[in-house]
Order: sequence, then structure tokens, then C-alpha cells
Amino acid sequence: MKTPCNVIRDLLPLYQDGVCSPESRRLVEEHLGGCDSCRGEWTRMNAPLPTAHPQVEEHTVMKAASSAWKRGKRRAFGKGFAIAALLVGIISTLVGSWLWINSPPKEVTGRILETRVDDTSDTVSYIVHTTKEQTIALYLSADTQVISHFEVYPGQKFQAGTITTPLRISAELGDSHGTTTTEGGAEIPAYTAQSVEINAYQNPEPVLLNDGTEVEIWIGDRSVLYALPEGPELLTVKNYISVFIPIIEPEDSTDWSQELETRIQAYFQKQGLLFDPEVELERAYQAYLQWNRSSPFPTRKLEQITQLSAYSSNVLYFETSAFCNTQSESGQKMRTNTAFYRDTGEVADYQDLFSCTPDVLLQTLLEHSEVTDPTLRQEMAQRFHLDQIFFLPEVIEIWYPEGSLPSQEGNNWFYFHYEDSVLELMHPWAIPLTATPPPSPPSLQP
Repeated sequence: MKTPCNVIRDLLPLYQDGVCSPESRRLVEEHLGGCDSCRGEWTRMNAPLPTAHPQVEEHTVMKAASSAWKRGKRRAFGKGFAIAALLVGIISTLVGSWLWINSPPKEVTGRILETRVDDTSDTVSYIVHTTKEQTIALYLSADTQVISHFEVYPGQKFQAGTITTPLRISAELGDSHGTTTTEGGAEIPAYTAQSVEINAYQNPEPVLLNDGTEVEIWIGDRSVLYALPEGPELLTVKNYISVFIPIIEPEDSTDWSQELETRIQAYFQKQGLLFDPEVELERAYQAYLQWNRSSPFPTRKLEQITQLSAYSSNVLYFETSAFCNTQSESGQKMRTNTAFYRDTGEVADYQDLFSCTPDVLLQTLLEHSEVTDPTLRQEMAQRFHLDQIFFLPEVIEIWYPEGSLPSQEGNNWFYFHYEDSVLELMHPWAIPLTATPPPSPPSLQP
């Protein structure tokens, strides 16, 4: 399906500056190859500024020269004022930059190395090793707000200094509390904490890499963090499952929907991650071994989210999307789709949703598409499977992962409207409720 011209023109400034994603860049280039209007707009955007000067008659030049001395004094004053303003701006910027660089941090994230409780003054403080490889002391006060995501580590116990399990926290810093000395004799800065958030706790059992290296496991809220002892964070894994089911039929009850949500939630929890976290952890560790330490280590991130993508009166369609990358480079994306019957919560076979074979379905979709390249059409047909179909509220998407289409680079996805001929190939009870054919073009009146 051809991308609308207004979408491409919105992307052209990002494409010109080289800041759009690889997928958007390919989308723009493919569109420019077949659209004269947008290609003309792209040419105008890149046209050089005019350099030729218009011809000026001799008497005009003489007139301008005779009056130049009258403007000299005024221009000199203006230039002097502009230079002075520029100098003031430069000095202000330098002073502001110095203050910003040398000002104390306002927020920190890190892990607690030591808990201190002063029995005399009942003062509680923590020695924290931050993600910026700094060590600071964090003092709590009666006004410090403590937020915990875990019932077993309540804020009251943290406030009292009675939690012994290693924790990872983020904190908003208040006034300086001077300095304090660590057990090793090092003097470190101390701050009063305005707020503290408990983000993760350490699993007592580490994971072993292939070479025997131990890696700490930190359990967070819907996330798991893998870090080297006294070292950087290697891998973060986030898995978010959102099972929100709308009430469609009047006879649906809240209890019934809650039971269905529980079944679907259990299914995706059993499905687990699309990526293998052990494999990704090994990759992150190998990157750490080659790290030159000239900049912060680029933590590898694995993020996965599952959510409802469309629904009919009988079927719920869910999409699971996972992406693994680092802060410095894009990574691989994986996706799956799952359909559930609303009355039982059982998984529906995609073949049962259609009254035709997958080949007939694809050919029908291609007939309504703008994919004209015979090589691409052949590749799409050879590597098409029903598992690649994703139902969205207004369109059907067919997704081809990287490497599945030899003539294309990266991941590829194609959108198709719910044309009448396509809807006729689906059972009525499987058609998403928001699926409607695109409006017909208005007829021209004589």
C-alpha cells in the first residue's frame, strides 16, 4: 500500500537532516522513487541558494556611495553594541556551563553498598554507588518520601534502616550534608534525600556466564537487570503484559471478563520472552570485554510488550512485540500474534478465521495493494504465513522479519485496508468490529 504524500512530506525534513529511523528512511526513498510530486518537493528543499547578484545601474551605485558616509557612524555604533551584547552572551554561557558542570547532582540512581544507623541521633544514612561510577552518602530525614514497588521492602523499613537485602534505588537530592568517610577511609560527598524510590532488589543466586563469570540479578517492577559485581549494567529485560478487554456485548459480566483476562495473562506469562535472555546476556558480556572505557558502557536492552490490537464479538487479537538493542545501535525486532476465543479463552487457529487458503488470501490482498514489483510479489508469496498477519482497528498488516525478503533490507511490513473482497474471505464473527471498507471516491457530476 502506498504511503500518503502528506506523511512523506512530514518526514522529508527529518530525512534531510539524517535523524529519521532506518525504516522511515527506506519508506521515504521508496516513495520518492515513484512519486513525481514528492520528488519535486525534495528537489526544491535541496536547491542551492541563489548566488548571482542583480545588475545595478551606475548612477544607483554613485548615489549609494555618496550617502555611505552618513550611515557610517550609525553602523559603527550598531556594530559596537552588537559585539558588546555578543560578549555578554558568551560570558554568561561560560559561567552557566561552569556552574552546571560543577553543581551537585539533583538526582542519582545506583545500588546501596552500606546502611548506617546512628543510635545516638537515630539518623539513617546509606552509602550509594551510582550508575555514573560515583560514591555518595544519602541521609534520610523525617521529610524524606520513600516509595517502594515491593511489599516485602516497605518504605517504613527503609526509613528505619532495617532492610539488609541489597537494593537499587533512585533518589532526588536536597541540600548538601557535608562529607563523610567510607570504611576504606575515602571521603565522599553527602546529601539529604528529598525522595527515594526502591527500584529493584538483588536475587541471592547469581547467573554464571560461559567462562564462569558471575553476574548479579536484580529483580525490578516488570523488569530484570543483569550487572557485573562492582561493574556496569550489562542487560535490562522488560516484559509488560497489558490484558485489557473491552466489554462488547451487553450480557458480558465483569466477573466473566476478569476470568478471561486471567486465562490470557497466564498464557503470555507461560509464553515468556521471544528473545533468549541468556544469549543476549552473553552478547552484552562480549561487548563489555571489548569496551574501551572511553565512554559509559552501552547497556543492552531487551523490551517486550503484549497488548490488545483488535477485537471482534467472538475473538480477541493480541500482539507481542520485542526489541533488543543497545544505546549506540539498533537491534533486532521480533513479533507474534495470538487470537483468543472470548467465550472460552482458548487460542484460535488463524486458519479457522478465514474461509479460504492462505494463498488465496495473499493474492486478494496483493490485488488491492500497490506492490507492483514482480520479484517482491513472488518473495512475499513464497514466504507468507498466516502467523505474519496482524489485525489492527483499520487495516490488516503483514509483517516480514529481517532476511525473509531477499530483495529488501531490514524488517518489512505492508498495510491493507479491509476491502469488501477481503472481508468476504473472513468469517463474520472474526472481523474486527472497527473494520470498515475505505470510502469510495466521489463520483464526478457532469
